Amino acid sequence: MNHAGIRSALSRIAWAYLLIHLHFRLNNLDVLPDWAGYLLIFSAIGLLAGELRDLPLLRPFCILLGAVSGVDWLSFLLTGAEFTGRFFLLSALITCVALYFHFQLLTDLAALADRRSGEGGRSPLGRRLRLCRNADAVFRVAFCLLPYAAGWRWAEPLLLLLSLLIVEQRLLLALLLFQLGFLSGDFFARLFQLRN
Repeated sequence: MNHAGIRSALSRIAWAYLLIHLHFRLNNLDVLPDWAGYLLIFSAIGLLAGELRDLPLLRPFCILLGAVSGVDWLSFLLTGAEFTGRFFLLSALITCVALYFHFQLLTDLAALADRRSGEGGRSPLGRRLRLCRNADAVFRVAFCLLPYAAGWRWAEPLLLLLSLLIVEQRLLLALLLFQLGFLSGDFFARLFQLRN
């Protein structure tokens, strides 16, 4: 596959992670909808299918998460509440699918970073992506379990700390994905040619 296609796919995934994890609301309208992020990831999976052979296996999960996000987006817009939040088992199932999907997607992208680095074995960028992947999984599980500690006196400060850590981790993850996209092309070569 050509470098421009890989760079485009990785840029789409980086922007998708920003759409999925940043929420800006105007009244009841989320101006950065999650479903648009999953649509970008779906298109990127198609572009990276030749480079990462296991990546197309994530397509059905991406469709499911995008559809659920779209339904929740419309439901919140019309009623002020998410549809899946009303059903505990459905919400738990979607959370498990999202946990698997993001863990596997980041695993594949870390493998791509290792392969594209030119170094033998694991690259520093691949290690950082795996660290963010692991932190993402821990934060998702902790965020799901935290409501059960509602009576605990340290629940609110812990929720605040966890929220700050999640925001930091998600922004770092998006930056790493942008960095991976830049490393997949001739970006740095062109940058240094411009400086000389």
